[in-house]
Amino acid sequence: MELTVTLVGLFAFLLLWLFGFWREKRHVTGEVPLVPPIYIQILALVGAFVFLAHLVALITGIDWKPPFQR
Repeated sequence: MELTVTLVGLFAFLLLWLFGFWREKRHVTGEVPLVPPIYIQILALVGAFVFLAHLVALITGIDWKPPFQR
């Protein structure tokens, strides 16, 4: 992946986290959401963590290989 694709993906997951945060604040008594906002936030944070790790690998130049290919 290139740097721009990684940055766009990271930005998209951060926007997804903000969406989950906004849905959590917009609570209406008696209304149950189809997907709880905490699950949206957890998914977004995991995705952002993966893209941050990839961004660090791109910036430092580390080439990640699976253990069976070393």
